[in-house]
Amino acid sequence: MGTPKLLLPFGETATVLTAYLDALHAGGVERAVVVVAPEHESVAALARSRGATVTVNPEPDRGMLSSLRAGLEALGRPDADDLVVGPADFPALRASTVRALLGALEPGAALAVPTVDGTRGHPLAVAARLAREIPRLDPSIGLRQLLDRHAEAVVEVAVDDPGALLDVDDDASYRRALDLIDRPR
Repeated sequence: MGTPKLLLPFGETATVLTAYLDALHAGGVERAVVVVAPEHESVAALARSRGATVTVNPEPDRGMLSSLRAGLEALGRPDADDLVVGPADFPALRASTVRALLGALEPGAALAVPTVDGTRGHPLAVAARLAREIPRLDPSIGLRQLLDRHAEAVVEVAVDDPGALLDVDDDASYRRALDLIDRPR
C-alpha cells in the first residue's frame, strides 16, 4: 500500500492507528499498548503522541501471539485489569462496540467477542482472571486456544458495527473502511 497501513489517513484528522486508539479510549480503555515491529519507529512515534505505551516485538514473524505477549510484558501486571485485545488495523471500529464488550465482562463473563450478523469480529475482551493464561498459550495455535479452553465463558455481543469485521489489509478494504467514516461512532 506504499506506506505502513497504520499511518494511512483516515478522515480529516486521523490515521488508521489513531482512529482505532480513539475508539478504544472513547469506549473505556484507560491504557493502550501498541506493539510494533523494530522497523516501525514512525508508527511507534505516532502511538506515543496519542498517549499509548509502545513496545517492540523483536520477532513479529512469530505471529500475533508473540505481539500479544510483548504487550502483556509492557503492562507489567496484565492480570490486574480486564484487557481489550485486537489488531490496530480496524479504524472503523465504534467506541460503542468497545463499551459493549467491557460491559459484558462486568456481570462475570470471562471473554467477550463482538458479532455482526452472527460473524465474530474484533477486538476481544478478556477478563483479568484469564490474562495470566496468555503467556502459556501455544504460539502455533494462538489466542484461539483461550476461546476454546473457555468456550462456556465466551459471551458473543451482537453489535451493529461493520467496523468490527473490517481490517485494512489492502486497497479495497481500506476504501470500504473509509466509506464508514461518516456514521456515528
